[in-house]
Amino acid sequence: MTKRIVVATGNSHKVQELSEILRRCGLGDVELIPMSAVVGPMEIEEDGQTFQDNAHLKAMAVFNATGLATLADDSGLCIDVLGGDPGVRSARYAGLGASDADNRAAVRQAMANKGASSSPARFVCVLCYVDPMRTLFTVGESPGRIDTDDRGQGGFGYDPMFTPDGFEMRYAEMHPEEKNAISHRGRAAERMADLLIALESDQQQSTVSGLTLEDLCRASIASALGLQPVIKSLAQRAQDAQQQLRLTEVLLQSYLFAGFPSALDALATAHAAGGSSSESDQVETYHADLFEARGQMLCKEVYGSVYEKMMARFEAISPSMRSWMIIEGYGKTLSRGGLSTRERELCIVSILAALGRSSQLYSHVRGALAVGATEDDLEMCQNAVVELCGRNAYELLNSTVRAVVSKAP
Repeated sequence: MTKRIVVATGNSHKVQELSEILRRCGLGDVELIPMSAVVGPMEIEEDGQTFQDNAHLKAMAVFNATGLATLADDSGLCIDVLGGDPGVRSARYAGLGASDADNRAAVRQAMANKGASSSPARFVCVLCYVDPMRTLFTVGESPGRIDTDDRGQGGFGYDPMFTPDGFEMRYAEMHPEEKNAISHRGRAAERMADLLIALESDQQQSTVSGLTLEDLCRASIASALGLQPVIKSLAQRAQDAQQQLRLTEVLLQSYLFAGFPSALDALATAHAAGGSSSESDQVETYHADLFEARGQMLCKEVYGSVYEKMMARFEAISPSMRSWMIIEGYGKTLSRGGLSTRERELCIVSILAALGRSSQLYSHVRGALAVGATEDDLEMCQNAVVELCGRNAYELLNSTVRAVVSKAP
């Protein structure tokens, strides 16, 4: 059955590019429909400060107007010599209603004012997908060079002025398939295709196995924020003892970051919905020495080279807090069975983003990567966060992931 997605743009070039890329990535059963075919002419005020802001604004405006799955694009050119301009104003750099030629002329003049005829630059594209169940974001970038002369007859926008890294041809000189394979929009669309394919797979899998890892991240956020209807819905999908145990472990560990009352309320809701394990086989006799040894081992695995420095800081501030963290947190709670360390860390990342705990978030994003999580895993966390918490929490997690990844060896 063909899936129809409304594209929140009046730019036919973008719709065509996105359609070609999604088909190439295996989404041949997806039909992209321009918003003009559904709602007619529609003015959307793009007053966001970032590409993410504007993509979300456009997606939500069209989704609210149609109730249909919506895909929105916000993209632009960031030129080093212009301090990142035109950026989010790329489509209107020469003013509202400006043509592509007008915008290119405005860039030429701005660069001439800086005494430059060429500059490093990058195209950025953010895609935002919204449906009745979730919000997804992907980002694609294409670094290269901008020159003040035009070359080529293809493409649109600033394509005649932009040469991507590793190529001699401008975007406007490339065959559409060649450009789409390396462009910012192509990269963002490929990642979105992966997410949509995984989403379909998860939906099929959930009818058999109940809960996906993204669901566990949602449960973590819901526990921290007191979103009991979300927990109830997830608990009802926990179809067997193994799934119930996994959900229970996620809700149990939330007490470390959101407090006992939040965790207890969440467990009570899950239990009432029939999705909470009795955990009778998970109760351990309290052995402080065992928990300390286990906690130190796990903590070193998560924090790696910064473990000793972190322990020294805790010792200087509060030896009791250091002991509690190792014994109670890592040794007694996070070392339990039922979930892998990777899964636990991704759930923790989701909670910390939801609560806005930026310093702890940085440490646990780094820790998640250290124990085997991938950037795709963290993107999955971002999708759960934006769905339940909104754009601010998403941007906090997104910027933290970028900061950690940029410093990775």
